[in-house]
Amino acid sequence: MSTINSIRCAIYRGGTSKGVMFRESDLPSDEAGRTRVLLRIFGSPDLKQIDGLGGATPQTSKAMIVGAATVPNADVQMTFGQVSLKDASVAWNTVCGNMSSAVGPFAINQGMIAAVEPFTTVRIYSVNSNKYVTAVVPVRDGHALSEGDFAIPGVPGTGARIDLHWLDPAGSSIKKDPAGSSIKKDPSGSGTEELLPTGNARDEVTLADGRKFHISIVDAGNLTVFCDARELGLRGTELPAEFDANREIQATIEELRSRAAALCGLVDDWRDGMQKSPGTPKIGYAAAPVSYKDSQGKPVAAEAVDINVRLMSATLMHKSYMGAGAVCTSAAAAIPGTIVHELCAKHEGTIRIGHPAGVMESDVVIAKENGGVRIVSGSFARTARRIMEGLAYL
Repeated sequence: MSTINSIRCAIYRGGTSKGVMFRESDLPSDEAGRTRVLLRIFGSPDLKQIDGLGGATPQTSKAMIVGAATVPNADVQMTFGQVSLKDASVAWNTVCGNMSSAVGPFAINQGMIAAVEPFTTVRIYSVNSNKYVTAVVPVRDGHALSEGDFAIPGVPGTGARIDLHWLDPAGSSIKKDPAGSSIKKDPSGSGTEELLPTGNARDEVTLADGRKFHISIVDAGNLTVFCDARELGLRGTELPAEFDANREIQATIEELRSRAAALCGLVDDWRDGMQKSPGTPKIGYAAAPVSYKDSQGKPVAAEAVDINVRLMSATLMHKSYMGAGAVCTSAAAAIPGTIVHELCAKHEGTIRIGHPAGVMESDVVIAKENGGVRIVSGSFARTARRIMEGLAYL
């Protein structure tokens, strides 16, 4: 890194996340080198990220690297990195559905693919998950359009609608490297390779203190653990401030997440879950439709949602909803026996997910095969905006 003084980059908001976008050719090719550079650019580790471009929250400490596709049937490829605030690490074993909405606009604005009006379809290969995402991006005058009338909860104002289709999303997670403790993409396939990594729609987990909980582990978009809010003693309508102040429930949910990581083979011992696999799996809890007030105090009627879900990021409640998490939630709704299927008012088509900032829709297309369910695609709409471009100085 001593030979690198500055790196060109751009800050984009993608959905309800914000991150720094890079061209793959501008960063070191090795993972260790990339990690060192990103930590310096983001100002990590530091909870305030005062000496870098990070936004001091998990939702605003994200790196997205975009390069020429190295696989067939793709225009570009994306590699996502979740930059830690707490320690000198970057998690490469997860994806970000919200920031994926910025990949198409970035590739178009950078001239990496030709702009076609009024919509440019960008075929994106996700290096992290070994999956494909299709983004339909509005274009005007050779650039990605940011202005529009589409609103998403958690983002002020409106923007141009970007439709994202996650194709064949089952098996998107990351396996543990059998030769060591690092977490890497399984070179022989796509992560756990199964929609239900344990083979069960629901598993029972016993915590160290003897308490028992039921969980559903689903791998689509992002590997996610779903709990029942009732078993946790929660309503399912909590907002981030309330949840984040409850250290006891945070500890319970993190132990459930870590034990699920062990069940999936991501770690050998669940006690290593936080250190060795902090980003995968994700975890959340679900409840049947019920009215609540969102983070802005606006009422959300029970009739406006099919299910209420709260997802966690780095032990804190996500302030809105993860894009890849929405894909997984709608997939879970389609699988008989899962906690989400039990609590959700719908099991196919458009699933309306109530979250802290409002309601997010995720469309799931399924095929019933061999007595089971195959997830053909999971889709959702976001907006994205280029905020700045320039040089980040190291």
